[in-house]
Amino acid sequence: MNTIRNYLESMFEQLPDTPEIIKAKCELGQMMEDKYSELIQEGKTENEAISQVIAEFGNLDELADTLGIGYLLHHDGKDTGKDREVSLEEVQSYLNDRAHDAVLHGLGTLCGIISPCGIILTEGFGWTSAPGTAAGLLWLFVMIAACVGFHVYASLQMSKWDFLEKESCSIDYGTISMVNDLQGVTHNKTMLQRTIAVLLYCTCYIPLSVLAVASGRGELLTIGIVVLLLMVGLATFFIIVSGSRDDGYHLLLTLNHEQRMEGSYGYRQKYRADHATEMKYTSKTAGVIMSVFWPTVVCVYLILSFLTFSWSISWIIFPIAVVIDRLIKAVYGEKEG
Repeated sequence: MNTIRNYLESMFEQLPDTPEIIKAKCELGQMMEDKYSELIQEGKTENEAISQVIAEFGNLDELADTLGIGYLLHHDGKDTGKDREVSLEEVQSYLNDRAHDAVLHGLGTLCGIISPCGIILTEGFGWTSAPGTAAGLLWLFVMIAACVGFHVYASLQMSKWDFLEKESCSIDYGTISMVNDLQGVTHNKTMLQRTIAVLLYCTCYIPLSVLAVASGRGELLTIGIVVLLLMVGLATFFIIVSGSRDDGYHLLLTLNHEQRMEGSYGYRQKYRADHATEMKYTSKTAGVIMSVFWPTVVCVYLILSFLTFSWSISWIIFPIAVVIDRLIKAVYGEKEG
């Protein structure tokens, strides 16, 4: 048996002493001992039994998948055996930044949606004098600047965590349990935010409809339009905040490989598949522009539409935006996967 144990040690000496490797070594050792005992009972000599055990269990490459360490030996060129260990402090910092990032993106989108409100109010109430027009335009430009600023700042703030998606990372059992508990604690809050968002989307037209039917005054109709935009903006804010927080938990819970003892919570494979063709940009400027491109296009569309009320024409913005999007991706983009 000493020969078998020594051979077992030599099989694992080049592998790291991680919990899953130790577990695999114990399982294989037990399998070799059971086989050795079985062969001795069948009447084999000690040397014959040892030789047959080594011949049957001596190739770790063939047994790796059975033992749950196939990702260490069959990793398609990636050194997944040397995962970057993400500490508890890093996880907490990431979750805090993710929450902050979600609020910034939500505020940016909200600012973009309500940016036409100043012009709508000045026109609806007849404040067409120079000060009134200036106030409406000032609101418009400030809100657009805030929209772009919030989105850009949030994207730059989270860029330091790109390694969580680009590199092979792992977290220990205690940390992954903490994250899982946090997700459970915030589940009700997430569901409440999404419920509020759905209710706002479903009822946003009611104030406008009521004011349009109840009174023929243009001022009240203007207020109804502003309330509609505000409700849509708040609903979108809640959707962004709840979705971003939940995505952060999913990303952390699925960092580990499925074979690790801590578990991967069954989401990582889908997450990677969804991002298998994620677009990256060779120019940092192009990446920043594209991170706010479509929210900006929607804001411009809403602004022009409400200012001119030419809804039958303003939709042409979207085909033009698609062409610009494709050109930027063709020149500066490259797919990773």
